[in-house]
Amino acid sequence: MLVDLAHNPLPLDFPWLMLPDHHRHHHHDVHDGAEAYENQNLKCFFSLYTHQTHCLELPEAFEKTVCGSSSGWLILRDETTSLVTLLNPLNRAQIALPQLSSSPFYDQDPSRVLHKAVLSSDPSRDPFDYKVLAIFGEKRRLICYKARDKTWTVLQDAGNNYEDIILFNGEELLATTEIGKLVSCNLDDDGCFSPSVDEIAPPFTFKGGKVYLVGIGGELMMLIRFVQDNPRYGHETYDFEAYRYDQFDSEWEPINVLGEWTIFVGHNHTTAIKAQDFKGLIKPNCIYFTDDSLDMEDSLMVGHDSGVFSMEDRKIEPLGCELSGFMYVWPRPVWFMPSMA
Repeated sequence: MLVDLAHNPLPLDFPWLMLPDHHRHHHHDVHDGAEAYENQNLKCFFSLYTHQTHCLELPEAFEKTVCGSSSGWLILRDETTSLVTLLNPLNRAQIALPQLSSSPFYDQDPSRVLHKAVLSSDPSRDPFDYKVLAIFGEKRRLICYKARDKTWTVLQDAGNNYEDIILFNGEELLATTEIGKLVSCNLDDDGCFSPSVDEIAPPFTFKGGKVYLVGIGGELMMLIRFVQDNPRYGHETYDFEAYRYDQFDSEWEPINVLGEWTIFVGHNHTTAIKAQDFKGLIKPNCIYFTDDSLDMEDSLMVGHDSGVFSMEDRKIEPLGCELSGFMYVWPRPVWFMPSMA
């Protein structure tokens, strides 16, 4: 069912799934308001709260790639101009960041893909001191932007092959590589902008799965997502492993349960919420995931790999919004945590 989100608001602090444009044109359960699916400025969100599709008029997001969602904002890239924009879907506030092409590293990279980006804080609350940390290009290097700066900067000492970045405990920007090297990124300056990284933990896994970071109850966790070939779609997730970081021994400990927590992973700032706060709406001890494979830009079989992984029985169930029924789903479905700040 298609519902106008402006007149049927969803609860805050509960994730929405921003649906791909492609999904709108293949939705078969639409009667009243079917003409809305022809509106290219419309962005639709699937609600785990109502199990309905809710829509917002967002011309600001038209033909832009979602590179992340963080602190209540979507991080968008215009593929034509390489301009990066922050957009709050609820109030349509926009912040234009510098073009990626204005930075020296841009022309040195053959792929120029902005894989993922997160915010250090909500720009509406911290307009003069927020930062953006992102994973860029073929080598998946870390780049950053600081409010009021005129260009993006590479974290030269960070190395390559980063897979996830998060703001941990509201204060520390952390990043991990595909083999589990963990670094802390210091983007502050004392009159001279010189971002730096400190290695917190060395690489610990060579399993080849996709790696995520998430904070749960003040502790740092790592998830490893395992993907295998699928003859129909090209790839599919079949398992997850979870680890807790022991800061005293500087090592990762495997865990088998998430308890009352539910984790949302994908192209979003990885988020954990207590399922008991939304009883019956989401499942505890589960990982809700969307497709964010790095080869999506080069494949026609993308965007479909979404589901709910149970840590208890190690099984995967569908999300319930029919993404798995399509070979090509673009732009990627993205979890979004709303904010009305």
